[in-house]
Amino acid sequence: MKSGRLLLAISIISRIGVVTILCALALLTHYHNLKTAYNHPRLVELSSGKTARFLYQSSDDFLSLFGDPQQVARKSGGMTWSIRLAGIPFTDPVAALSVLAKNRRWELGFALGLIVPLSLAFIFGRVFCSYICPASLLFFSISRLRKLLSPIFFFPDLKINRGFSWGILVGGLSLAVWYSHGIWILILPYFAIGQTIYAGIASGTLSIALGSLVLFCSLDLFLGKQFTCRYVCPTGRLLGFIGRKSPITIQRDSSACLDSCQSCIDVCPMKVQPKYDQSIDCSICGECLTVCPPQCLSIGLRKKNKPFTTPVAHSKSSA
Repeated sequence: MKSGRLLLAISIISRIGVVTILCALALLTHYHNLKTAYNHPRLVELSSGKTARFLYQSSDDFLSLFGDPQQVARKSGGMTWSIRLAGIPFTDPVAALSVLAKNRRWELGFALGLIVPLSLAFIFGRVFCSYICPASLLFFSISRLRKLLSPIFFFPDLKINRGFSWGILVGGLSLAVWYSHGIWILILPYFAIGQTIYAGIASGTLSIALGSLVLFCSLDLFLGKQFTCRYVCPTGRLLGFIGRKSPITIQRDSSACLDSCQSCIDVCPMKVQPKYDQSIDCSICGECLTVCPPQCLSIGLRKKNKPFTTPVAHSKSSA
């Protein structure tokens, strides 16, 4: 149980860190403009005030730790579509499919950005959803709100075919080819939250993506626990498919598992069933580890368990 709580804490902290990075990258736009226009704290203060000077000076001091601050700022930036941190590129897999479908090719740097995301999926499965996706932190909070309000209000837990998200992926790719890649900020939750943060900080405006974000939050609140992650987001479905044979996953000690216990299934936000040795779509969030009574679940190298079978009651035949 302690390991489960530790994983939950790490997942919350890591996603808060991602949101912080998105805010910092949005602020880099201001820094870059001020650096180009004034290149001096005093001139920044005269132009934009003391707060702007403080932020400019702090950014300048921090970026100077890694080299020339203006060059470092140029090498770090972008949005969740294709982002660069300290010169290392990160490309969203759905973005890569969208560019390939529309342009029929990838630029080298854009393609290299797939290495880290795909490697994470191949090794750990759908961990993006629990440790990186900034929107899932919002949905995680909404699931807690549902639980808090459940004694007062009835919240259904709607289940639909998981193939629905594949349909959204195909539909999104078709719209991207016909219209533009910008359609994804309305379809992908983490694009929506990234665009909303960027527009608010860098431009001081509200993004149209905010409407999509409100819709996703409504789905999670009124239709089911983390409904968007389970049934709507195509990225999660794609990463779950890529990592379906990941070497690191949830493990069950079949000798200690209780026949009548369903705790791990009930608590899982992705509706994975560790009790039956199912791990597809597992994001290694650790929630099942926190509720398992015999503590028979763990995270480790994939191994083969004997299939779980429900005991069959035998009755004596009549004479």
